Amino acid sequence: MLKKTLFLGIALAVLGTLAAVFLMNSPTDEGSDTAVRVEAQDHVLGARSAPVKIVEYAEAECPYCKTLHPVLLRILSEYEGRVSLVFRHFPLTIHPKSFTEAVALECVAEVKGDPGFFEYLDKLYEATPSNNNIDLAVLPRLAQEIGIQEATFMECLESDRYRERILRDVESGIGLNVDSVPHLIIIAANGKEFVFSRSPSYVALNAVVKAALGGE
Repeated sequence: MLKKTLFLGIALAVLGTLAAVFLMNSPTDEGSDTAVRVEAQDHVLGARSAPVKIVEYAEAECPYCKTLHPVLLRILSEYEGRVSLVFRHFPLTIHPKSFTEAVALECVAEVKGDPGFFEYLDKLYEATPSNNNIDLAVLPRLAQEIGIQEATFMECLESDRYRERILRDVESGIGLNVDSVPHLIIIAANGKEFVFSRSPSYVALNAVVKAALGGE
């Protein structure tokens, strides 16, 4: 009887683990009509005209966002011209430095546009240990590495001109039920959307992207 009980307990534990993994790697909302629009002010990596768009709410101090980032870049590389990434700020209050990083990203974009924005995001993920542990003193150096003068960068960083821009992203996320990061909304070629409220694996994300492209 004890062996049967132990076996049942182990089996239930395994099933529970598999269920948790499945839920983490499954979209929480499949195929609903999209309520998301890509705006002119959005930061886009890849072709804005791509039929499938991945809208990501994220921040630079989130360890799961950092882990997901190369997965997203791989998807964009494999589906070049057909999939684009739209990044929206969602700095968490538990990571107060992430708001400063969001401002820094906007300051870079002011000078270098979207290519500079995403290059700087790469550098932030490389520099930070995550969980609000970045040394903010590195921000101007990282900007200099992509060709922005320190004085120009610091004037922008110390100003307040991008605060409302970032808060608009946050407000739009709240309106879409974003409560954690990363949060992905995949807008399909037919206008349907798929939502991951947690960080998906490459396999799970790739499967949804294929479906969003029409099953190719």
